[in-house]
Amino acid sequence: MRSESVPCAIAVFVLAGLAAGHAVAAQASPPALVTIPNPDPQNLPTLAVWEETQLSQGKKLTMVSARFPNVPDFVCDGWCYESEVDFVEARALAGGRLEMRHRLREHPHVLLVSTLTPEPGAVELVGRAVLDPEDKGGGELPANLLTPNLCWQVRHAPAFASAPDPYPEFVKRCFIFTKQGMTFLHQTTRRRIPVRPAGDPYNHPPWVQMYVGDWQQVPQSGTNAWADYSPDRYATTLIGVVSRGGKFLAAIGTDSATVMAQAWHDCLHNNPQWQPASAAPGARVWRLKIYAMANDPPALLARFARDFPNARKPPTSNRTTNNASTIQVAAPAFQSPGVVRNLPAFHERLAERMTFPLSWLHGRQRDFDAWRQQARAKVMECLFEPPPAAPFAATVLAEQARGSYVARKVAFNLTSDSRVLAYLLVPTSTGPHPAVLLLHDHGAKFDIGKEKVIEPWNDTPGKLEFARQWVQKYYGSRFIGDELAKRGYVCLATDMLNWSDRGGGGYEGQEKLAANLLQFGTSFAGVIAHEDLRAAEFLASQPEVDANRIAAMGLSVGGFRTWQLAALSDRIAVGVSVCWMATRKGLLVPGNNQTTGQSAFTMTHPGLANFLDYPDVASLACPKPMMFQAGRGDALFPVASVEEAFGKMRRVWESQNAGTKLETRFYDAPHEFNAAMQNEAFAWLERWMQPAR
Repeated sequence: MRSESVPCAIAVFVLAGLAAGHAVAAQASPPALVTIPNPDPQNLPTLAVWEETQLSQGKKLTMVSARFPNVPDFVCDGWCYESEVDFVEARALAGGRLEMRHRLREHPHVLLVSTLTPEPGAVELVGRAVLDPEDKGGGELPANLLTPNLCWQVRHAPAFASAPDPYPEFVKRCFIFTKQGMTFLHQTTRRRIPVRPAGDPYNHPPWVQMYVGDWQQVPQSGTNAWADYSPDRYATTLIGVVSRGGKFLAAIGTDSATVMAQAWHDCLHNNPQWQPASAAPGARVWRLKIYAMANDPPALLARFARDFPNARKPPTSNRTTNNASTIQVAAPAFQSPGVVRNLPAFHERLAERMTFPLSWLHGRQRDFDAWRQQARAKVMECLFEPPPAAPFAATVLAEQARGSYVARKVAFNLTSDSRVLAYLLVPTSTGPHPAVLLLHDHGAKFDIGKEKVIEPWNDTPGKLEFARQWVQKYYGSRFIGDELAKRGYVCLATDMLNWSDRGGGGYEGQEKLAANLLQFGTSFAGVIAHEDLRAAEFLASQPEVDANRIAAMGLSVGGFRTWQLAALSDRIAVGVSVCWMATRKGLLVPGNNQTTGQSAFTMTHPGLANFLDYPDVASLACPKPMMFQAGRGDALFPVASVEEAFGKMRRVWESQNAGTKLETRFYDAPHEFNAAMQNEAFAWLERWMQPAR
């Protein structure tokens, strides 16, 4: 590839699993072709060279691995190179160093000599283009040299690799430094892959993306490009990834890259440009470094600045934070900083002032029922006025037999403002039956909503396919509504406003919709909450349903809606909330998804933070049986914040002698509702709901 072309036009490492839409499992590197003796393995990375076969074409790819002793079980790889070069040889040098030689195909008389030097916490790679001394034809170094494309990968490092998470989750741990500071890539605007259809799963969200510096114009990608350019630009030429637990980071940096990228197979690209010929007479030189260290972004930036003093620097008037560390830089003397990473610079003071005076845990109330009545009234006040009720006037539009249950498409008046299409599953056995209101997730996937939890049929082209892909990715390949119906439950699912049959705004339209609803005197989150309350009433009105045995269940924002509904509705007797619980202060920190606007409006009730924390609101459901599930690999919800929230709720349930009715569980899982989690959730429901089988 030419220097202007960046990585991975062909998915070289797309093994069978990735081709089917799954992450490639972290795996050990093949045996080394060349092992470089390490004089100080306790402090220096150990280098090795090995080969990998490209499955699609049977090519041999030359890979270099670096095992870092300062980060447990961390080894990274570099394909040297994903470019039009041919590997010639590799040999060990003194001091644990490695030299590799490649021949440029376009200029066979030119050799690329790469020298890798280990140092504590880093590996330096210096490339030199030189004339082949064995070539008797003479010649000169070309003025325009191909820039070698290093494909740098972390797929063999279990804590860093995408597996076992669905691949797009990897993006949430990758970062660049923008004017706002350390910025994770899912927080950037990511444009779809031009060469793939708009509805392709790899475009929801886009799996790959390129970035340019904030001193450059954002290029336009052609229709056949493997990736597009984000309009969000980096402030310095450093790109990296944080480990799944957030304890460590790895990064690749240089001082001259004109584009950086995150690509298909756990790889990042940051390729330096050749230095001017005058900088190295008789040769052309480029240089980069790979870092692995504790998750300390200020320390990374400081070391990078020492190693590359000519590199562009991130702004120094901002505060850059992540969950591990903070860098504080002095502001101009005449004023304090303004906005940093989507938060007011004084956000920590705001957090200190959030004391949640209406919390049961403050101990100001002695009568739990009186507290619950007062707190519930405050929450309802913050939801703003509900839309006027209307007769449901339900009509069955279609029906499909599914063995032990029947699926119905039902239209009814959710409110006086909205008549909606819902899916209703009803067992064929004699009722009345227990029921579950299924609350679908957000997922930034708007063309399906209710279809994420109940299998659709006879719908618009592609909807069934998208739904099946979604449940394969996040629900253990199961439609949870259909699973529950087989177990004897009536199940209902409707669309949130802006999803599926009630769509129209998409991702970018969320903030506009939220702002307009506020101007009408209501809120996006309030509309969703009021509609969920009415959906529970509709479910209770069905003749096949035992109105005293209704549960709520949902993943992600569906989990938020679950505990919110259990707190506010007397119709809900049991709840299972999956992957949505933490403290407010634990989520309102730089880098968290809750601070990026857009999706957060579906969960933001104006003024409520002045009175109650998230676990306080959920505790309004006490003493109902409630299960809360969380993933230790969930990048959206820091484990410490989840544990704190669980602890708060535990104190409330135990204060009412209802400790056995609260179940809080962690799983070694990302943000998902996998089959194992479902099985435990279904068992929890059966314990309290006792469906007829």
